[in-house]
Amino acid sequence: MIKSIPYEDVLQTILCKYDEPMPGAVVSAYLVDGLLIDTGPAYTAEALADFMTDKKLTCVVNTHHHEDHIAANKFLQDRFGVEIFAPALAVSKINQTPELYPYQEEVWGYPVPSIVMPLRKSISTEKYHFDVIPTPGHDRDHICLFDAKNGRLFSGDLFLGIKPVASRPMEDNWQTLEDLKRIRDLNPKTIYSASGLVVSDPKPRIDKVISALEEIGNIVNKLHGQGLTPLQIMEKIFGKEAPIAERTQAQFSSENMVKCFLKRV
Repeated sequence: MIKSIPYEDVLQTILCKYDEPMPGAVVSAYLVDGLLIDTGPAYTAEALADFMTDKKLTCVVNTHHHEDHIAANKFLQDRFGVEIFAPALAVSKINQTPELYPYQEEVWGYPVPSIVMPLRKSISTEKYHFDVIPTPGHDRDHICLFDAKNGRLFSGDLFLGIKPVASRPMEDNWQTLEDLKRIRDLNPKTIYSASGLVVSDPKPRIDKVISALEEIGNIVNKLHGQGLTPLQIMEKIFGKEAPIAERTQAQFSSENMVKCFLKRV
């Protein structure tokens, strides 16, 4: 499935393997003044390249190396000859075939390796200038792009769920809190997230996410100090494991959320 929604001169392109959007199986790419931010999963890679045929496309930025954000890179390079940029820590990972868990292969597919160049501190189009904002809580190479003049933040996978219940092992939840506070302090007018969520006046929502994560993190630290294991802490906070854990070979899990708060202990 590929579906586009215009927001003034930002074109959101919703990408999903399935005919109907499924929670956790959708990625959004954004096209603004010839800059494409993220390229989606393997199952929609050719469709995205076809979709871009009559669009202005001058360059691409990957917000990080995950397979659901990079898979159309090679198709876009071959068809349009565009330059693709990614955070420096992501470059070598995008240049090779990743190892995937079965759920990742099922939902996203294997991306074809592509040649990308290290992203600098900013990138400009004909009309706009975007600052690169490091946000390494989701993964060490994750960045956001901020159009300060217009208050537009393209947030990639920086978490915006108000009721967090699961994390993956690579995440650092205290760092995510720092990332959220950093983007809040930029005072964006609109956030465009890779999950598909587009939020105007996002500060109240960001504050709710920060509050929810801080509450969980403080409880985790308190219970850890009492000698509880991550599993015991998870059961105290959440009652039981999140259903998504079974579907993702325990990669997304509430126990991992606890462990991702304990990385700095």
